[in-house]
Amino acid sequence: MRRTVKPLILTAALASASAPCVAAVRQEIPIAENVAAVKSTHQPSIRIGTTTVYTDLTYSTVPGFRPLLLDLYVPASKGPRPLVIFVHGGSWTMGSKRLTGHYADFPGVLASLANRGFTVASIDYRLSSEAKFPAAVQDVKAAIRYMRANASRYGIDRNRVAVWGASAGAHLAAMAALTGDEPSLEPEYRDNSELSDRVQALVGWYGPYDMATMFKQAASASPAPANPGSPEAAAEAMGPLNFFGCTMQGCPPGIIEKASPVTWIDKNDPPTLLVHGTSDTTVPPDQSINFYNRLKAAGVKADLQLIDWADHSWTGPDAEETATASRKAIETTFDWLEKTMLKKKN
Repeated sequence: MRRTVKPLILTAALASASAPCVAAVRQEIPIAENVAAVKSTHQPSIRIGTTTVYTDLTYSTVPGFRPLLLDLYVPASKGPRPLVIFVHGGSWTMGSKRLTGHYADFPGVLASLANRGFTVASIDYRLSSEAKFPAAVQDVKAAIRYMRANASRYGIDRNRVAVWGASAGAHLAAMAALTGDEPSLEPEYRDNSELSDRVQALVGWYGPYDMATMFKQAASASPAPANPGSPEAAAEAMGPLNFFGCTMQGCPPGIIEKASPVTWIDKNDPPTLLVHGTSDTTVPPDQSINFYNRLKAAGVKADLQLIDWADHSWTGPDAEETATASRKAIETTFDWLEKTMLKKKN
């Protein structure tokens, strides 16, 4: 049975990452413990320490769909700065740009990354109930182009862009990173079409990268959810199928290969950091290990960090180990981004 651990306030993690205290953010951008209960802020901009957060910016307006929004974290330091785009998880079916894992103060976490010298965007995208693959991948690419189109306004270096995703968001980030400017994934309608959606770095947290293997593993041994009637259980059961346009009877021909990041690996892929828990029962760590090995075999610069005893979302056997794993993931990610993006201009 999967253990449930309440979200933690990881202010100590921010301090260890050389960031200021940002506990007050919980009054400025409300953060809920349950993804389904996330509240919205109606303020056009707020301050978290020295970082200005522009909330709910529209980055894409696809005809027939809701406006797609992002929150943008801009530090006080002068640009041009590298950009990091965060893509949330949630089985492609739910989730929020203001929540991930057990971080009760995730906007504060993103602000702490901005304080290291990055502009940071956290995006929403079309979920599986709204549009099927590759719509969400196209949304990530649209966000990349939107940020490049507004680079001067927000002090961004267009040649230093990273995508970072968690779980399903790691899959979307990897797809975007490995398919830069790929014509077969482009929609008929494309925002900022004159700009490239190529990126210079990828970070994936506990993501699925080989969907054929992932579906086989899920079918052969799927643990029963603790609460079978919950929205989370429904998403876990049907979200991936809906996203890929599949049913219990099968998938459209070729879709699983096309939607798998491993299919798109080549020597020109950007530097990549993969972080995964060794006890992950939702997305097996082999997904990151095999992806890492295939990237290295192709000549791509890649790093792999396995976190002992951590399940999905950095859930540990108890609250203390959950906090330890969550802090380690943040520290590893921030240090890698700093080393890869701040000292390298492509």
